[in-house]
Amino acid sequence: MNNIEVWQEGREPGSIAEERQLRRLNAERQKTLVADTNKLLKLVTELNAEIANSREGSLTLEQLRKLAEIERLAHSVREKMATSVRGVPAFHTETVPILR
Repeated sequence: MNNIEVWQEGREPGSIAEERQLRRLNAERQKTLVADTNKLLKLVTELNAEIANSREGSLTLEQLRKLAEIERLAHSVREKMATSVRGVPAFHTETVPILR
């Protein structure tokens, strides 16, 4: 996961140095999330415009490459958002039954 260290679950930061390290890692994680999200938005916007302007029923090789990059970035962003710097999930993905 880049050069971000993931803290082991259950480990409590005991010193000021560890707390600073956690803050630095969290800031670095946030920067990479923002950069990846911006790149994802740019690629999606470009691909959407290309597809809207094309009259063909199929995608070009370049459009397929962009689509693969979009998928890779989307998975990466989701993974980074799901795990905090301390190594525990940032949110829970519980399945909620839908009542009909």
